[in-house]
Amino acid sequence: MPSRHVLRSKSVHHVAYTTRDAEATYEFYTQKLGMPLLRTENHRQGDGYFRHFFFGMGGGEAIAFFLVEGVGEEPDFKTEISTGLGLPPWANHIAFRLDTLEELEAMTKRMHERGIEQIMQIDHGWCTSIYTMDPNGIMVEFCVTTDAEGFEQTEEEALRLLRLPASEIAEETRKEESIGKLV
Repeated sequence: MPSRHVLRSKSVHHVAYTTRDAEATYEFYTQKLGMPLLRTENHRQGDGYFRHFFFGMGGGEAIAFFLVEGVGEEPDFKTEISTGLGLPPWANHIAFRLDTLEELEAMTKRMHERGIEQIMQIDHGWCTSIYTMDPNGIMVEFCVTTDAEGFEQTEEEALRLLRLPASEIAEETRKEESIGKLV
């Protein structure tokens, strides 16, 4: 008899990106944002190598980076996952959860004290977020859910909106124009 238990992910183990500057990445995530460096692996591959290193996000989750040399990368590869692909900077990003607006305010203060430029703050209605760019050109968001019920939709409603023709998107549901102008 088939199991009724559906196997699914329990949380994020890690998200991985690429860097050209391991020291700047370490400085940003550990020294400026306070995420501990958890692990570094160094691997030889043919005549090249790659370094894979992980920063703790809390709750057993991590953000990781690869520093690569001679393992098949193009010489002019881009680490900017959005703008490097011709997309707006916010199209691909990572959002770190904070629990309260007070924590968001403290993170904003920490960023300013450590010389991190905050690009903007947005109240999305169901959450409030601050945004910056890491040294690799990856957008980083810190997000506080301020209205959990406002975020939740039934799967049917979410699917209806996912399939809604662009011509039927109401003017009032458009995001602020400024999001398209993020640096």
